[in-house]
Amino acid sequence: MATPDLGDQQIGRFRRVLVVLDSTAANDEVLGTAATIASAEACELTGLFIEDQDLLRLAALPFAHEVQLARAITRRLEPELVRQDLRALASQARVAIAKHAALHRLTWSFQEVHGRTDEQILLAANAGDIIAMTRRVGPLASFTHVSGQARTIAARAPGPLLLTGELQAARRGTTVLPYDASLTADRMLGLASNLASARGEPLEIILLGETARGIKDFEERIRSATGRVQVPPLRLLVPRDRAIAVRRLCELDRGLLMLPADISYFESAQIGQIIEKARVPIVLQTEKEA
Repeated sequence: MATPDLGDQQIGRFRRVLVVLDSTAANDEVLGTAATIASAEACELTGLFIEDQDLLRLAALPFAHEVQLARAITRRLEPELVRQDLRALASQARVAIAKHAALHRLTWSFQEVHGRTDEQILLAANAGDIIAMTRRVGPLASFTHVSGQARTIAARAPGPLLLTGELQAARRGTTVLPYDASLTADRMLGLASNLASARGEPLEIILLGETARGIKDFEERIRSATGRVQVPPLRLLVPRDRAIAVRRLCELDRGLLMLPADISYFESAQIGQIIEKARVPIVLQTEKEA
């Protein structure tokens, strides 16, 4: 059976995993998951610490105060004090990324930038990058829907976007890929296989719509995409209808979800619902990357 050309979706396609770190996002879970991906793809781990200008502008307002619940005190926010706090957090983030890189035997780098969080992420990301960030990143993220910010970044990013953290479990389970035979879904097969293997998980492919392919076909496609003979254990799931497929994805609470962000089988609101409700790390990718 002929296997379609999947272009540059070969091992080594990705150059680095760019981990977004700021005053709200420097945590071990996003770094641990990002390091696992960098190890699976044999690429560099890069930390990007963002000193968000909106936070500094907020600190300059005369009514801005910080409430320290543990000490039952408040203090007026001052830009210089906030900058000192950010420098301390950047130092901690540098140490953390070095620790995870050493644990996985990865090359690593670290950079600090100033500006709006979303803009700096996209300015720093290059072709061949996987962006990794928490579900909510930036000082104003708590006022927005997770799916809105994530899909905006995913639509403009040059590569896949990993979302993790904030109540999401990093527990092993199943790597899940909803598959509709689109170019995006085909391009995600190789990365999904590599990550399932690195995490020691089976790869579950959910066949959507009229898609009808067997295990052997997917094994051939994955080998072509990764350049590897070994394929993780595969299983196929054929949901009875769209509602069941959405429910399956929303109820994920362990493993990893590989989600084509512009998949036509689901309505836009359903994709947003999946991103909001799934309690596993999510890798988003869009067709423009093909």
